[in-house]
Amino acid sequence: LTAYNLLEAQRAAQAAEHALRQLEEPEPAVTQEPSEPAPPAYVLDPTMEMPTREVDGSLYIGVLEIPSLELELPVISAWSDALLKLAPCRYLGSAYLDDLIIAGHNYRTHFGRLGELASGSRITWQNLDGVTYTYTVTEVTEIDAGDREALEQGDWDLTLFTCDVTRTRRILVRAALEA
Repeated sequence: LTAYNLLEAQRAAQAAEHALRQLEEPEPAVTQEPSEPAPPAYVLDPTMEMPTREVDGSLYIGVLEIPSLELELPVISAWSDALLKLAPCRYLGSAYLDDLIIAGHNYRTHFGRLGELASGSRITWQNLDGVTYTYTVTEVTEIDAGDREALEQGDWDLTLFTCDVTRTRRILVRAALEA
């Protein structure tokens, strides 16, 4: 079982690294007539879906960076057990509505060290339009693995979560958007 888990973690690290390289490649530019700059669409309509980009059949919505853990990870737009083996996934919410929840496996190369974060740690999120959001960790806590209500409740701008090694608890990192 340990060897299998280590192999899965290695595959996940490789998949995430490959997706990051693909997401860093610029998309072809669309030529438009010069005009007065308009506010970004998400400012006018925060309920809009975050833009996605397909890499190897999976739709990604951006890149999460946690400098204190030396992590930079692509984030898939929807979650499933199979997708979590590739990269962290959006569980619920949107950066535009300040309620983004991201799930990740507890692989060392993904969210395995979330419990090491401290209040005041910084997290950045960059969507595929290049807009960067900076968050400050306000709380690191644990809940029962099956307590979905506790996971989703509260007024945090960003929540990251993973299972502990026993899979009976979830480690939650709550963060607030910096002004």
